[in-house]
Amino acid sequence: MKDRNELSRIVFGQTRIILTRDLSIMNSNLVPGAQGLVMGKLANYTLKVAFPRVTVGVGWQDCDIVEGRSGMPTDAEQPKSMPKPRAMGEE
Repeated sequence: MKDRNELSRIVFGQTRIILTRDLSIMNSNLVPGAQGLVMGKLANYTLKVAFPRVTVGVGWQDCDIVEGRSGMPTDAEQPKSMPKPRAMGEE
């Protein structure tokens, strides 16, 4: 999301988001393109997002709203890419 005002469009338990940032350092399933269902808020601008295998907090800048889709995504809808190995201290 480019603007915090987009957060007002989110309906907990219905709105689906797609990751725009690689968060595979937290979990190998959280690669760019992974879709999840917004379950609530953890902090002012941190969303609680349920993915098919994990539930995590995601910053509003690290995701975009998926238009026209709602409900929990399935494993079949997730990207099938393997995360690259990371070196110590690499972002």
